[in-house]
Amino acid sequence: MHTLFKLSVIFLWFVLPASLHANTFHKLLKEKYELEKKFDVQSLECFPFIKNIGFTEDQVPLIEQCLTGTRTLKEVFFSSGNPGYKIVGISDRFLKTAGFHTILIPWNAPKGEISQFLNEQLSREDQTAFLDNIRGLKINISNNLRMQNFYCSQEISNDECLKGYESLALVKLTNNLKTSGWQEIIITSSHTSPDGPGKLVLGYNDPPSEMRRHLLKDPFKTWSPRQKMYEKIQEKYGGIFKSKLQLENLVCAADISMKECEHGADNLAKASQSTDFRMRHWGRVTLNRYNTLIQGDFHAYIRYDLEPEKIKEYFSRKALKTQSAEKMTLAVKLEKRTKNNSTRLRAVCDLENLRSDLCASSFETFIRFVKKNRDYRVKAPWDTLMFVDGSQLDRVNFALNSSSRNTYLYIDANSDDAQMATYLNRFSTGRGANE
Repeated sequence: MHTLFKLSVIFLWFVLPASLHANTFHKLLKEKYELEKKFDVQSLECFPFIKNIGFTEDQVPLIEQCLTGTRTLKEVFFSSGNPGYKIVGISDRFLKTAGFHTILIPWNAPKGEISQFLNEQLSREDQTAFLDNIRGLKINISNNLRMQNFYCSQEISNDECLKGYESLALVKLTNNLKTSGWQEIIITSSHTSPDGPGKLVLGYNDPPSEMRRHLLKDPFKTWSPRQKMYEKIQEKYGGIFKSKLQLENLVCAADISMKECEHGADNLAKASQSTDFRMRHWGRVTLNRYNTLIQGDFHAYIRYDLEPEKIKEYFSRKALKTQSAEKMTLAVKLEKRTKNNSTRLRAVCDLENLRSDLCASSFETFIRFVKKNRDYRVKAPWDTLMFVDGSQLDRVNFALNSSSRNTYLYIDANSDDAQMATYLNRFSTGRGANE
């Protein structure tokens, strides 16, 4: 008994460091790799359609939940195999969409429910009949509306998409119209404002008469009020945003009204009266209904109804312009030091929403790794190490599905020395790095 206990302790001593030093982002990358290689899953996304995140830090538990759901799904695949699903989203609901190879599963669903959901499939004959029905409806829609660019959002199910197409197929233009004027039609859960001119968003449940009413509207006149709102905001606040914030671009998300957008612009203008607030970079600010997110040194999402004082308080954590410039200069110097290093890895920072201080600190961590592990060589075909912010949901999804992931290693820029060593050990040609 005593000997067995000693052996257990020794075994744990060897096993624990890797698990202790692996972070959620790295674990997700590993799970995706296994799903890809063992079960032919081509794409894995964490909460792909989420709208209400909250604040920047609220993305972290979502990424952790995504890891939980991914691991549960993998266990189900190991038990009963993958019935043929290629695109998987870890979300808050079950959904089969975009044909018969794309699914959403709740992150906290038990294995039994997931297994039952995966195996509830139409027969090959019924699948073929369904797709033939869709093709026939699309031909009718194309002929009736004299356009080609229409599709269903992946936020709705196959049956909901079919219902939307059935209604749209009953819509016809008046004889004097050559085209509807719309460049794109999207069928989704409900009719909403588009995020750009020329787009028409229809609800799958809309009756044909309602769809026709929207179709016959002039796209320019539909977008014109929103364009006028931007012009009004520019006239009222443009001088403030340009002179005080050097704001490059103000965007109002499609999920807020024109009045709400103006309210958000007014809150931002009031916040810009603060000298401290103006000492930050402001590249693109997106006013929206739910989220207040810091995106790197330059960009941000701001909830339209967040009070000016709360805006100033929250973004006080954003780097000052002088701090950003200092860290950017340091990052450039450090990048040069990593060129032609012994690991055979080219180290680069993600150009999308990575803070300059994280970029610089990642290079510093990598340089320490190289010095400590002179014999480390990366396996082929990997040749590039990219530092990404593993606490941002959109960058996690980017890394999970990047077309360059066969040669790029994506590592969390928040990694400490031990986490970086643990991660890179997986791709070593030799015995591994010192942790």
